[in-house]
Amino acid sequence: MAYRLAAAAAAGGLVLAAGGVAFLPWTANHFGYALPGEHGLPYRIHHAGRDYRSYVTCAGAGWCHDEPYCAPVAGDSLTPVDEVGTWFGASHVVYTAERPDGTPMGLLVEAGPGCLVGYTLMGGP
Repeated sequence: MAYRLAAAAAAGGLVLAAGGVAFLPWTANHFGYALPGEHGLPYRIHHAGRDYRSYVTCAGAGWCHDEPYCAPVAGDSLTPVDEVGTWFGASHVVYTAERPDGTPMGLLVEAGPGCLVGYTLMGGP
């Protein structure tokens, strides 16, 4: 009986620790999901088999907020293509503006009403 109680306590402790780690900016940035709250978008997201990076957001880590957060964009050429999931919150819509040949120029993620955060392609072709 004591063995089962100890095992249950250990399992519960692991679940609580994993839940706490999931709210760390490092974890959100590494796995590409957003944290709830302002400036919760990660610095790297994954879309269509490619990684994209933003220089203005880092899931609240504090090392990237020296630049303006929202990008001014003309909304005519934006196409919703994906979503960035949020840990215990609403997802953020991902938009792309495509070149005439169909390749994306970059991605924009909706951070809030009227606020889009720009992401650029990481790596080469």
